[in-house]
Amino acid sequence: MSSTSEGGVGRQDWERKTTSRTGAGVVDDPYPRFAELRPTNGGVHDSSFFAMFGMGDPTSEAWKGAQRFATLSYAATEHVLRENTIFTNAGIRRMTQHAFGPVSLMGSDDPDHRKFRLLVQPAFGKKALGLWQSWVKPRLDELIDGFVDKGRTDLYFEYCSQFPVFVIAMTLGVARDDLDWFQEQAGLMQIGAAPAEQARAARLEVEDYMRKVIAERRRAPQDDLISLLIESEITEPDGKHKITEEQILGLVCNLLPAGVGTTFRSLGITLVTLMQRPDLLARLYEDRSLVPAVVEETLRWNGPVLTSPFRLAAEDTEIMGVKIPKGSLVEPGIAAANRDPLQFENPDVFDPFRPVKPTLAFSYGPHFCVGGQVARLELRAALNALLDRLPNLRFDPNEPEPRLTGLLYRMPTAVPAAWG
Repeated sequence: MSSTSEGGVGRQDWERKTTSRTGAGVVDDPYPRFAELRPTNGGVHDSSFFAMFGMGDPTSEAWKGAQRFATLSYAATEHVLRENTIFTNAGIRRMTQHAFGPVSLMGSDDPDHRKFRLLVQPAFGKKALGLWQSWVKPRLDELIDGFVDKGRTDLYFEYCSQFPVFVIAMTLGVARDDLDWFQEQAGLMQIGAAPAEQARAARLEVEDYMRKVIAERRRAPQDDLISLLIESEITEPDGKHKITEEQILGLVCNLLPAGVGTTFRSLGITLVTLMQRPDLLARLYEDRSLVPAVVEETLRWNGPVLTSPFRLAAEDTEIMGVKIPKGSLVEPGIAAANRDPLQFENPDVFDPFRPVKPTLAFSYGPHFCVGGQVARLELRAALNALLDRLPNLRFDPNEPEPRLTGLLYRMPTAVPAAWG
C-alpha cells in the first residue's frame, strides 16, 4: 500500500517529496477554510493559498517580494481568468521556464499564446483523438488483467497511476521499458513539485530523449503524435511553416505534467468518493449513462488542482472592489470557486444529479485547458472498465480507509479496493 511517512503520497521517494511540497499530508480538507474566508472582500484574499494554511510556498522563489492575492469566489475567479490582458500569464512564466523551456503554452500571452495554442491543436484534433483512444482501452484491460483474479489491490497505484502515463508515452513514442523513468520526469516537471534546478534537469533529460524519437520519426513516420506534429503546419504572418523541433519539444514538456498527473489523481479521487457512497456506486453499475455526470461532479467537488496558473497584474486594478497593485500575483482559486454557494446550491455536497452548470474545473477563457477533452475521455473509459470487470467494488476491509489530501494538487492517499 502507499507510504506517507514523509507526509506526501507515493511509493517512490521522489513522489512523496513532490506531493509533500504541494501540501499532501499537510492539508487534507481546505474547503472549510475557503468557506470561512469567501464572504470577505468579495472572495478576494490578500495572501497566497500556501500562506492561508501556514505552509511554505514552493513557487515563491520565482517572484520574490510580490504581493499575493487568492480568489475564493466564482465571480472573482472568473473575472481574473476572463480579463487576460490585465491579469497576464507572465505570472506563471518564471515559475515554469525551467520545466517548459522557451515554448510555454501556460506561461504566455497573445500573440505568443495564440501561436502556441495553434501548435498544440493537432495533438487534440479529430485525428489525434483517435490516437489517444487507440491506447486507452487496451491499456485499461491489460492493467485489470494483472490484478482481477486477486480480488483486492490498491487501485491508485496499480491502476489510476499506470494508465495516463502509458497513454501519453505511447502517443509520444516512448518505449515501454522507459515508462517509470518517464513518469518520474513528468512528475518533477509539475509546477511547484520540485526545486527549479531539479525540474530543469528533468526537462533536459526529456528533451534529449525526445530528440532521438523525433529523429526516428523523421526517418520512419508512425501512427503517433510526434509523427503527426512533424507533418503539421502553422500559419504565421509570412506564410505556413512546419513545426520546428524546438516547438515540438516545448509542446511535449507542456503536455507532460498535466497529461500524466491530473488525470490519475482525478480518477483516484472519483473512486474513493464512489466507494464512500455505495448506494451511488451500485446505481452506477446499473446505469452507465451516469458516468459522465459523476466525472463532472468529481471535477467540480474535489478536482485535482487548486488553482489555474497564477496571473500577474499588468496594471493597477481591482477585483470585486479590492485594489490589486501592478506587479501583484493573483492565484485564481478554481477549486474554491467550484464550491461557491452563490454559484452552486449545497456546494459541499457531492451530487452528480444537480442541475448542469458551468464549472471552472478546466479553467476559463483563452487559457481553457486544451486537453480537457482527452482527460474526460480517459476518466470515463477508466471508470467504465472497472465497472465492467470488478463486481461489487468496495473498500478493502483489511486496509485503513484512505484520505483525500493535498493543497496545490489534490489526491487520495490510496484506493484500497476489494471486489467480487
